[in-house]
Amino acid sequence: MDHTRHIGIFYAKNYIVTLIGAGGIGAITAITLAKMGVGELHVFDSDDVEEINIATQFHQHSDVGISKVSALAQTVEAFSGLTPVTYKMRVDSKNGLLLGSDIYISAVDSIASRKEIWKQISQTDVINQDFAPWYLDARMGAEYFQMYVVNLGNTDWYQEVLSRQCDSDIPDEPCTSKATIYTGCIAAGCVGAVVRRIITGSQFNGIYTFDIFKDTLNFYRCR
Repeated sequence: MDHTRHIGIFYAKNYIVTLIGAGGIGAITAITLAKMGVGELHVFDSDDVEEINIATQFHQHSDVGISKVSALAQTVEAFSGLTPVTYKMRVDSKNGLLLGSDIYISAVDSIASRKEIWKQISQTDVINQDFAPWYLDARMGAEYFQMYVVNLGNTDWYQEVLSRQCDSDIPDEPCTSKATIYTGCIAAGCVGAVVRRIITGSQFNGIYTFDIFKDTLNFYRCR
């Protein structure tokens, strides 16, 4: 794939990315990262594509009944030429398959799952002091997107925030129970932009919030 048009902005070939979740945020994010030219892309998801996913996730009608990771791998390869390494499984604190990436991205739909993923991510040893891996915790509702951006050399602030959160605190309202394809696309664009800033050394720890209904985008820097 010819990366001439963005080679002066970033060069992603040397980066290994692990993506956890191949649904509303994850599917279009995988395509975005592949087109950005990441060197390796690892994708985890234990679910199969269902009919209800088609309107809001970047999967095809012909994918219904197929595992999300298999369907996504075919789509990513068709769009970019990159073949992702796929794992049809959930990520929890007990599996050790996440070690060795430069950027980890969580695109799951519950706080409980995020806590299990974080138990695994937080075990990552920061050996290279010039570049500590990054963790992106991406979340969305119908028209709202939020992303925690965490450098693994400085995680106390995120650990504190996550420890106070639980699924019972999230109200059962339309904003949290519904989804839109355009929010997923915006989320993937935001993830791609953060990956670019990580590659170019200009990203900070913090929290992005994008309220599409109110048309507001904010970044809160966390030290």
